[in-house]
Amino acid sequence: MQVMARNNNPLTTYGLVAGVVGQVGCIVLLVILGTLLLGLALDEVFGTRPSFIFVMLLVSVPLNLAALYFYTRFKARQLQSAARQKEEDISE
Repeated sequence: MQVMARNNNPLTTYGLVAGVVGQVGCIVLLVILGTLLLGLALDEVFGTRPSFIFVMLLVSVPLNLAALYFYTRFKARQLQSAARQKEEDISE
């Protein structure tokens, strides 16, 4: 039976957190850009210049909140299962 030391290096943890924060920032940016482009396209089609841009930017707020909630839940579950797997591997 091999006993391995746990990797409690804070740099590894901070690296994981920084990666998730970077991914969340990209998700926010993509949602805002997507809704902005959709608003511009709808304004062009219907000939109502600023109306759909404002509506779509307002729609992006709850979309961003939902995307952040589900993505962070997904990543937290992923990291927890990886930590449990690591603990099981260490204890064996």
